[in-house]
Amino acid sequence: MKKICLILVLLLVPIFLSGCKNDDTIVIYTSMEEERNQALKEQIKEKFPDLDIEVQYMSTGNSAAKIKNEGENIEADIILDLETAHMVDVADKFADLSNIDDDIYLDGVNTSNNYFTWVKYTMNLIIDKKYFKEHNLKEPKTYEDLLKKEYKNLIAMPDPKSSGTGYAFYLNVVNIMGEKKAIEYFKDLKENVREFTTSGSGPTNLLKQGEIAIAMGMTAQGVEAINDGYDFKIVELETGSPYNTTSFGIIKGKENKDHVIEVFEYLMNDFGKFDKENYMPDIILKDQNNKVKNYPENLKDADMKGIDSVDTKEKLNELWDQVNG
Repeated sequence: MKKICLILVLLLVPIFLSGCKNDDTIVIYTSMEEERNQALKEQIKEKFPDLDIEVQYMSTGNSAAKIKNEGENIEADIILDLETAHMVDVADKFADLSNIDDDIYLDGVNTSNNYFTWVKYTMNLIIDKKYFKEHNLKEPKTYEDLLKKEYKNLIAMPDPKSSGTGYAFYLNVVNIMGEKKAIEYFKDLKENVREFTTSGSGPTNLLKQGEIAIAMGMTAQGVEAINDGYDFKIVELETGSPYNTTSFGIIKGKENKDHVIEVFEYLMNDFGKFDKENYMPDIILKDQNNKVKNYPENLKDADMKGIDSVDTKEKLNELWDQVNG
């Protein structure tokens, strides 16, 4: 009987060990979309063929929650594309990066020694040109225009409580109108909104499906749809393009792990440049060329005061319940 038990143990040990992560594995949590993550996996494998590097998708909210709960014990070594407001909230869990040269960035882009900006992404209105022409509609130019009765059920906006894109629109309106008037504005806008989507890509997807005519969405996703053949147009409001940023950093203590700094610097200097030039072309690098066809130039930044403030975000999220609670 003992001999049988010993044999079973010997058979199970390799199976158990195969489920354990190698201490040498470098783990990257990324909140990027699937296409960008796939490009990262392919390029990082080509660059570091001898390293065991694991790229895991993690939504920005879940990633921030895990960092808060697990701190330096989290399995991830590098956190990539985390919404900057979340990054600010957990900055003490990240390593000091002051010794890493970030001269590739425009002046003023990076404001912390614990993380660097990954991307800046703008939002605009994306409209269905065919629908507007067929129904003889005028393009909206202001937030107030979106309240017009002819737009009833034609608008989709991401929910600010679940989407950084939706929050950017929301914060911009607050900065323009003040909190009280902004809440009243969104209550009125709700009459024309077909859906507050859970994700930032939701409005653009609804526009593709022909369910709406105006998407409050990411400029990059609207341009991607245009390049895929959709008869859409990017419309910048007179007050400018709302924007948000994401950041990336190394979990505190993991900077001493073999090759982590090397991989991090590759992300910043090589893949990061590729990602911005081919997917998220809003300019934050000194030598950044836009390779995305039809991406609008000279977009004007909207008033985004407080975009990186966790306290502001928590306060405004509570107020949002008055609109869509």
